Amino acid sequence: MATPGSLLNGLQGLPKLALSYIFKGIDSVNPVESKDERIRMLKRVEFYSVIEAGALGLLSGLMLLLVTLWLGSYQGKIFDNPFWDSIAIVGGIIVLGIIITMIELTVMYFLSLRNARIIASLNEQSTSGEDIDEQVMVALVNAGLQTPNNTGEFFGINPRKHIARWQIALAAIFLKTKVSGSRAIIKMMWKRFAIRVLGRTVSRGALELASLPVFAFWNMIVMRSTIRELRIRSEMPIREDDLVEFITMNSTDSTEICLDAIEEHIFCHGDVHPNVERIFKHIHGDEKTQTWNPSLDERFGERALEQYSQLQLQFAIRTLLVVMAIDPRSRRKQKKLLHNLQEINGGYDLKPYDITHSILNGDPLPQGI
Repeated sequence: MATPGSLLNGLQGLPKLALSYIFKGIDSVNPVESKDERIRMLKRVEFYSVIEAGALGLLSGLMLLLVTLWLGSYQGKIFDNPFWDSIAIVGGIIVLGIIITMIELTVMYFLSLRNARIIASLNEQSTSGEDIDEQVMVALVNAGLQTPNNTGEFFGINPRKHIARWQIALAAIFLKTKVSGSRAIIKMMWKRFAIRVLGRTVSRGALELASLPVFAFWNMIVMRSTIRELRIRSEMPIREDDLVEFITMNSTDSTEICLDAIEEHIFCHGDVHPNVERIFKHIHGDEKTQTWNPSLDERFGERALEQYSQLQLQFAIRTLLVVMAIDPRSRRKQKKLLHNLQEINGGYDLKPYDITHSILNGDPLPQGI
């Protein structure tokens, strides 16, 4: 835990401004009367945020369309040379398109931080107390700014130890190109359909119009993902004890197998999600020791699972269910591991989404193992 002053002094630049914005004046907000009312208001924040993001995407796409049509009307009027005339128009479209996109991204970040502020206020998380939960506040700021999770060494674990560099580069390229790539695919499909139905007289504006839903779609997907991330991070201080109790079943013999399963989760993702970090530290228990040695040299996902007792398998299953629920990024190897564990243990229908759903709806954690 930290004091508000030490937390703010420890940050610099944009994260510090974001933290100040999110938590400034939150204590002046009236507390929510009941848990049901709090959950209902959080769901309203999520719904309207997604609608706002979609509308922003449509507006941005419409502005790009108008810019394209406007500059296209100057074809043959700027230079006598058709080649340089086209270069000037394309250059103008690119420059204005970059400006519009930067404005859109800025507004998206503002909406994310505003939503983080609302969520923090509804969950009564502020910087006014003598002791504050530094971790959840920094986690909310990072989620609002959509910054990457920690990829450095964590309790002696190297998150990227088993990930090839080409996989890391490929993931980064996909994140940067998913919007433009989907736009190109939609426009190509629309162009083939439009030409076949309307003939080659179809206008360029009609083709550009096909990309508008893509702007809205991806904005809504990104905002919904961000809001879900904000909500689940904000709920962690409220549900952390319940989640650890669900994993360990109050047993003192569960530490090794649970930490092995969490380490496997970290290896699968190549980073340490702040929610997973909280659970790891809670189960680890020793605040003075910042290292941990796994029970076996072989990573958990590659071990012979039959060597474990039924109780140990239950600990591992519960751990994976929780960490996959509070860090809901899907990984095929991880889902396969969970499926294998459940089959060996007798088969259960409980899924990570069931736990995520319980957390976001304020319900008791599901049973069934």
